[in-house]
Parts: sequence; C-alpha cells; structure tokens
Amino acid sequence: MKRGVLITFMAILIPWLLQAQETPNEPQNLSLEQAVTFAVKYNKELQVSQKNIELRNKMVTEAISQGLPQINAGLDYVTYFGKKMDIMGSSMDMSSSTLNGSISQLLFSGQWILGIQTSKIAKQIAAQEVDLTELDIKETVYNSYYTILASERLMEIVKENLENMNKIQAHTENMYKAGTAEITDVDQIRITVGQLKNSLLVMQRTVDVNYNLLRLQLGLQAGTPITLTDAFEKFLEEGSFLQLALQPFDLNKNTQYQLMQTQEELQKKMVGLKKWAYAPTLSANYNFNHKLLAPGFNMSLKHSATFTLNVPIFSGLQRKAQLDQEKITLEQTVLNKSLLEDQLYLQEEQYKFALRNALEDYNLQKENIEVAKKVLNNYQYKYNAGAVSSLDLTQANNNYLTAENNYTSACLTLLQAQTQLEKLYNELK
Repeated sequence: MKRGVLITFMAILIPWLLQAQETPNEPQNLSLEQAVTFAVKYNKELQVSQKNIELRNKMVTEAISQGLPQINAGLDYVTYFGKKMDIMGSSMDMSSSTLNGSISQLLFSGQWILGIQTSKIAKQIAAQEVDLTELDIKETVYNSYYTILASERLMEIVKENLENMNKIQAHTENMYKAGTAEITDVDQIRITVGQLKNSLLVMQRTVDVNYNLLRLQLGLQAGTPITLTDAFEKFLEEGSFLQLALQPFDLNKNTQYQLMQTQEELQKKMVGLKKWAYAPTLSANYNFNHKLLAPGFNMSLKHSATFTLNVPIFSGLQRKAQLDQEKITLEQTVLNKSLLEDQLYLQEEQYKFALRNALEDYNLQKENIEVAKKVLNNYQYKYNAGAVSSLDLTQANNNYLTAENNYTSACLTLLQAQTQLEKLYNELK
C-alpha cells in the first residue's frame, strides 16, 4: 500500500520538477527591466555562449593535468607454450607473470607553465564573449520593447481616429438623407474609413510579428502571452538625452575593446610559448616490477628510477617558423586593436550626432502633432457646420495621422539612438 502511494507521488512530482526546469510558459507581465533580466536568464543564444566558459574550465584543467603525476599499472603474462630452456645442464620453464607500475612526473617545462597561463586567459576571453553576447541581447530586447510600444501607440491613435471617422460617416449619411450633403461626400468619408480599417489590420499583424520576435529573444515558447507594463511616454520623460550626448567616452569600459585587449595579452603568451620550445625539459619516472610467476632464471629488479633531460638542438627550422608566425599574429592583433580604437571613437561621434538629430526631430514632430490636431478639430467643426467639404476634412485627417506617424517614428528613433550609444558605453542597465 505504501509503495503504491510512493509511486503515485513520484509520478506526479517528477513531471512537475522537469517542467520547473524548463523555460516558463505562463503569461508574462514585463517591464523593460524585467524583460532584460528574463532574457539574460533564458535566452538560448546566451546559454550556448555560457557553455563556452564551462568548456574553457575543462581546458584549463586539461592543461594543468599535463604537469601532474601520471600513474599507470599493468599485469603481464608471458608463456612459451611449455617449452623449456637448458641452462648449465638444467631445464628451466621461461613462462612469467609480472605486476608492474610506473609514476612519471614533469619536473620542469616552461611551455607547461606558460600553457596554464594561456588557457586561463582563453577562459577570460570566453567570459568576455559571453558579456558581449549578453550586451547584444540586451540591445535587441530594448529595441523590440520600444518597437512594440510605438506600434501599439500608433494603433491606439488609428483606433480613436477610426471611431471618430465612423461618427463623421454616420453624420454625413444623415446629412445626405436630409439633402444637405452630396453622395460624393459620403463616398469620400467611406473611402477614408476603409483605409483606416486596412491600416489597422496591417498594424496588428506587425505588432504580432514583433511580439513573436520578443518571445524568441526572451526564450519563451511560441504563443506565450506577454503584456508590456511600461508606458511609452515613460522612457521619453526619463531619458537624459542631452546629458548622454555630452558624456565623455571611456574606451576601457567598452566590451569589444576589453575583449581585444585580452586577445592581445593571449597572443603575447602564445609568442612566449613558442620561445619556451627552445628550453630544455626535465622529467622523472619511477618503475616497480614484481614477478608473480618467475622463470627459473630471473635477474630483473623490482625498483628503478629515471631522470630525463630533453634539450632541443635543431628541428629543421620548424620552431623558428612557428615562433615567427606567432610574432606576426601578435603584430596583426596590435594593429587590429589600434583599428578598433579608431572605429569606436568614430562610432561615438556618429552615435552622438544621430542622438542630437533624433532629439531635434522629436521636438519638431511633437510640435507638429499639436498643430495637426488643432487643424483637424477645426476642420471637423467647420465640416459639421457645412463650411468645408469632405475632401478638406479627409485631407486634414490624413495630415494628422501623418504627423502622429512621424512623431512615433521620431520617438522610436530617439530611443534607439540612445540605446546604441549606451551600448557603446557599456551602460545598458
């Protein structure tokens, strides 16, 4: 009875534990900060990159193990199928069985010491590559989050405008029935309403695609409901755009530059590694042999020790060629580092220029919205009073929607410009 209860309990518990280890698939309510944290934890690309750190750890262990004692044991058995050997008139069986063991130890090798240092630097490079991947993912999540909020904002504007135009269409049809409007006015408003409905469908599909992209970045299963809790205006209010545009650039904080510095350090070690190939190596070996089955005539010793000094003299210029190759690679690394410095400083100027331009355009489009909204309200009032035609009204409505679209695009461009500059400074939260 107890065993049956235990089996039932485990049958329920094990699937629950397995599910708990998987990526959450329940609905997610995420602020931008929460979305970034979630992506850093569950993004599959980042998880693959993090495995490189584990791989490098094993490589460090492998490099260290080459200088640790190497112990081996064996059992030998030799038979001559019953044949015997005559020695000084005596017939002796030559079959034998030997238990042997050996311990070897590397006493000195410059290449081994430097190899450990090199493998540790390679581990550091793997960690920096993870940081670089994480920074790319953060930037992608930032931009996806902003894009969805911008698209949803524009959708709400179009929905409100569609509701308003539906009311105008009903009003125009009543005016036509009363004989105070022409059929062309009704048709003009109907066309505008149809265009707004089509635009709304296109926007909805775009939003769905952007949500799917965000799910992929977060490591969520397809179709997992997501709700973004931050308001679009929040980022426009909190963004210290001008302060960021005036901030000095600390090159040593940039992740790409940090990685290049470590790669230069690694290459210097590789040059040293090839230089140590000219140095001698010293090793020791101890052997133990015990005869379990000894032949009649046995002169073998149980214990022996060997010290080996290996001095490289000439290898057909192979070592020199390998050293020269590493020196050339080091020169290339130094040049690439200098080139990266120039590129990063150029990027800083371009990103700051783009941020200033985006801020100016944002302020301009913000003013244009207010003007376009006032013009549309004025034309709606005049249209209801019969002072302007339906063509004038639809033109004013199109101008307003264009202004809203330009403003939303300016907001998105500004936030993206801010994000790419913060990424350059390695300041994405």
